Amino acid sequence: MSCKNVAQLVLQHSRQFSRTTVASSGEVAAGYKQLKHIQAKFQKPDGKPVFLKGGPVDNVLFSVTAVLSLMGLAGIGKLLYELSYPKKE
Repeated sequence: MSCKNVAQLVLQHSRQFSRTTVASSGEVAAGYKQLKHIQAKFQKPDGKPVFLKGGPVDNVLFSVTAVLSLMGLAGIGKLLYELSYPKKE
């Protein structure tokens, strides 16, 4: 048996194994339907950025993150000011 014949034999059998019964029967899994519903919610053109489309929890998380980021920047500014102008003794 030559390499070409072996390759053809492998291709024929791999094609048979790669076909699934779900795809040929037309049925869709319940988890797939739920995933499509969630994707449609995030794809809806409502003007909100994607990180706020999850609901009120996303709004709270975004607000907390923004406040903590601003506090960190203020702390860095304070540190730079204190290092630039040391206290006089």
